[in-house]
Parts: sequence; structure tokens; C-alpha cells
Amino acid sequence: MIDLFYDITRKGWLKALSFILATAMFASILLNANTFAMYFGGRIPYLAVLVFYGMAILWIHGIGFEIKSSFFKAIFLPIIGYLIVLPSLLYIALN
Repeated sequence: MIDLFYDITRKGWLKALSFILATAMFASILLNANTFAMYFGGRIPYLAVLVFYGMAILWIHGIGFEIKSSFFKAIFLPIIGYLIVLPSLLYIALN
């Protein structure tokens, strides 16, 4: 089941999207450090860790690492990274 979900996102354009989203998240954290710290680290500090986890997932997927183990495929599933990073980017961009 995990292999099926992981294989859905093995397309080249999704890897490029992962790289672009991870780069955009990194840039928005750097350029809006106070906003990120206030909204994600101030209220619930675990949100900042969750955003970094999503960004790490997308970096791994976007760079093109091939994960062989089903356990690590479940941990670094790109769909989870998309579900974390997209709302975070929208939240930072709108504030």
C-alpha cells in the first residue's frame, strides 16, 4: 500500500514541484523569520518542527533520492510533505 502511494509521486514534474515548494518554504522562512517564529513557534512550538519535517520530506523527494525500504517510504511520503508545506506557505504568504 505504501509502495503504491509512493509510486504515484515518482513522476518528474512532481519531483520538480517538491523541489520548488521546499525552496519556497526555505526562502519564506529566511525572509520572514519573525513572522515564522511568531506564528509557528510562538503559539505551538511543535508546528515549527512539523513544518521543518514537511520541508525535509520535499527536499528528499525533490532532489531525487530513491528510497528502497517501505518503512522509510512511509516516513518520507511526499503526499504528507505536500499536506504540510502548502498550507504553511499560504499562511506565511497571507500574513
